[in-house]
This record gives sequence, C-alpha cells and structure tokens, in this order.
Amino acid sequence: MHRDVEAEFKLRATRDLEVAVVDAAVREAGFRVHDPKATRHVDVYLDSAEGSLRRAGIGLRLRNTDGALRMTCKTRGQRNGSLFVRHEWESTWPQAEPPRRAADLPAPLRDAVEPFVLDHPLQAVLQLATRRDHRALQCDRRDLCELAIDRVEATAAGRSAAFCEVEIEVLDDLPTCERLADRLLQGLPLQAADDDKPGHASALLGLQQAPPRATPVTAATDIGVAVATIAAPHLVTMQQAEVSVRRDDGPDHLHAMRVAVRRLREIVRGFGSLWDKAERTWLVAHLAETGRRLGALRDLDVVLADLPPAIEHLPAALRRASPAVLDWVGQRRRHTCEQLLAWLRSDARLADQRRLFEAFASHEARPAAATVAEVLPRRLAKAVRKVRKLAAALPAELPLEPLHRLRIACKRLRYLAEEFAALPGLDYEKSLAEVVRLQQALGAVCDHEVATRRLLEWIHPAAAAIGDNLNVAALLGGLASRAALAADAARMRAARRLARTHRKKVYRRFRSSLDTDVTLAS
Repeated sequence: MHRDVEAEFKLRATRDLEVAVVDAAVREAGFRVHDPKATRHVDVYLDSAEGSLRRAGIGLRLRNTDGALRMTCKTRGQRNGSLFVRHEWESTWPQAEPPRRAADLPAPLRDAVEPFVLDHPLQAVLQLATRRDHRALQCDRRDLCELAIDRVEATAAGRSAAFCEVEIEVLDDLPTCERLADRLLQGLPLQAADDDKPGHASALLGLQQAPPRATPVTAATDIGVAVATIAAPHLVTMQQAEVSVRRDDGPDHLHAMRVAVRRLREIVRGFGSLWDKAERTWLVAHLAETGRRLGALRDLDVVLADLPPAIEHLPAALRRASPAVLDWVGQRRRHTCEQLLAWLRSDARLADQRRLFEAFASHEARPAAATVAEVLPRRLAKAVRKVRKLAAALPAELPLEPLHRLRIACKRLRYLAEEFAALPGLDYEKSLAEVVRLQQALGAVCDHEVATRRLLEWIHPAAAAIGDNLNVAALLGGLASRAALAADAARMRAARRLARTHRKKVYRRFRSSLDTDVTLAS
C-alpha cells in the first residue's frame, strides 16, 4: 500500500506536441534527460451513479499497464497556477474486474472514498487511454523530477475526445521545477491546466455538470429549502472529517466531525416539523448515536492531552504510577478507536448515513410552504425562553445536572442563531457572543466535573489491570482532587458570567425584525 502527497505541474497542450521538441526545451532550460520510456496505460474511473466522488473532488481509478493492475485514489487537493498538490493512495489490484463497492477496496482506499459513496454501487464512468513518453530529469546531478508527455483518448457514454498534456512530477527542489514549468509555458504551445485529466476529459465529453449554486437564504426562503441549505456544509464537513477519523489522523478531525453531527442534530430538533414523527425520531437517534460514539473517543483524546501536564503538578510521590496509567488509558483509547472504526465501516451504519443524506436533500425538492420569516422568529423565541427559564431556576451553588441542562440550552440557542446570523433583519451578534461565552463557562465546569468522576471511576479497573494498587490509587486520586478544585474555580467564573448574561437586554437583541409580533420575553 502506497500513500503519498503528490506535487506536479500540469501543462495542457493547445496543439499536438513532438517529444523531441519538448526534450529540446528541457535541455535548453539546463536539465539532463535520461532513462526515456514509452508506455501505454488505460485508466477506468469509478464513481457512484450520483457522482458522489466527482462532487467531492476525488478520483478513483483502476489502471491497467500491460496487464498490471493498480487501484489509485486522489483527492482534489490544492491548485496554485499549474501546480497541483494532493494526497494519493495506491495499491495493487488482484483481479481484472473493478470493485463493486467501496467496501471491496483495500482499507486506506476504502476509507478515502466510502464516507462519500457509502453503500452505493461503484460503476465505470470514464475511460482514459494514455500513450505516455516519460523521462527522468536531472539538474546539477540531482534527480529533480519526472516529466511525462501524455496523449490521452477519453471515452464515456459513447463519446470520445483527445488531448495532450505535459506533467512534471516533483521529486526534489520545487522552486527549480517551477522554473522549468514556466520555461515550458513560455516556449511551447502549453497553458497551465485548470483541472486534472478526468475533469478535463469530462468537460470535453459534456459529462460535467456545474454544481448547483447555493441560493442565499432570505426571509422569504422556504424553510425546507433553507434547512437543506444550512445543513449542506455540515454534511460535507462530516464526510471530509470522517476520512481523517478513519485514518486516526488526530483529534482535530474527530472534533470537527463531532461538531458537524451536533449541528445537524440541532437543525433536526429546531425544525423537526419538516419531517414526520417517525423520521424525526430516527434522525435524532442516529445523530445522537453518532455523537455518542465519536464523543467516547474524543473524551479519551482530551484526557490523554490533559493528564501529562496535570501529573507534573502532583508531588513526586504521587507520580510513580504515571507511565503505567498513561499506557492503560492509551490502551482504552486504542480499543475505543477500533470499536468506532468498525462501526463507521459497518453496513448498517452506511445505510443509515444514506438515509440521513436523503432526509435532508428531500426538502429541496419538496418545499414546506412556510418561509423563514414565518418560522425562525418563533424558533428563536422558544430557544431564548428555554435558556432564560433554566437560568432563572439554577440554584446559587450551580449543581452539575441543572447546570448541564442550561449549557445544552445555550448550545442549542447558539447553533440556531449562528445558522441565520447573516440574515438581513437580524442583529444579535453581541448577544450571541455573550451566549457563547456563557456556554463555554458552563462547559468548563462540566468538563472538570466529568473528569473528576471519570478519574475516580478508573481507580479500581486501572489498579486491577496494572497491579500497583496503592500508587495507581494515589495518582488517580490526586488527579481527581485537582480536577475537583478546577471545577470549583470554574463554577465561580461561571457564576460571574451567568450574572452578566442573564439580563433582559442580552436576550432582547434576539428579537427578530422578521416578525415583530413574536415576543422573546420569558
């Protein structure tokens, strides 16, 4: 299995090129041509019938080079002029037939495409037959790049088209390779390519459809269309983050996916009347289950990030078991990650994801006959009343359970308000910032309280697994005490923030000029 970051300059010919002319231009630029070869390969590009991979900027191809088959997946990556930088995954493919589903692919390729195609069948959508003249280029006795002159015959849906391009794949010294690309652009009938081969071929064959332009949400927008519009970027974020979560590429991607899931869940809760009761209940349950499974791993990532600096503040006598305890937590994290990945890849979960996407997309084609102006003010009013009611009833000592309920209410108000903050007629940025600060202050209390409970609950299982009972108990007990003290300090800060936020003028700003008849008073 090969994974790499590919950096190459793509130069598209405006007319056919002679190989000798290209070689001469390369030599004039100060490069030495060696090991020239001529090969032919045929690429079959795969996608779902819905074009899921094309929309995501992913190319999945099966390449046949003289009977040797390789499967490759490339991302859209970044483009700067003629320079394309993108990730690619490559593996040998053991059979003549292409895969029927993403689940048939080797794990790294599967994880790169399955969040987008889910359980939809894969099918051949494009074929590129390429005659390639390629050679290695040296400068100052260094291997800097590989240059290929490709003559491509593209076929799909009974149509065909041909084009020629020059590729410079960077091996070393990007600036020098860039100067070579510039020299070739100036001296040969070439122009900087604005897309990759399958993209250009699809355009020539009339296969590429312009992506639908997102219609700006206004007060007059149908609420079903508005909900589909605001949900779309969160669905995309969830897909993109899942690719990295499956590779376990770090906590940031896991956090991004979890936040996208939370926002989608609040959209369903806030505008649940768009779905029938059974579908709404299922959507909330599926998103909640996804959030719970992601949260289990996220919590352990936070613990593993917070424990080492916390341990350093304990007396030396309490730190003796720290390596063993950190290793024990790490093992729990690895086990939790394995469980999450198995669930993400499961057939049942893939089918549920397809149902989720279809549930949001359906409202673009089936308007709800109610506008944003008719629905949003009442949703905002309801969310504000919930926050004010819980804040007014919160005891002075800020016990955890009612404090957590207030935190959740703040988060729901925040997510709802943020989705429509740019809508003309709304001017609640200052109040929204206050709600966010309150939510974060309450969240700090909850986080420290949860950490305290978790550390205390870990004493017996960790001691049983590690065996160093007294030192394990001393370490975890000391950490729990620090977390409890941190929770007390966070409570004091939250109380001050609550006093600042729980004022009528803060909530009055959420009154919407879209519908002045709606009151936000408690």
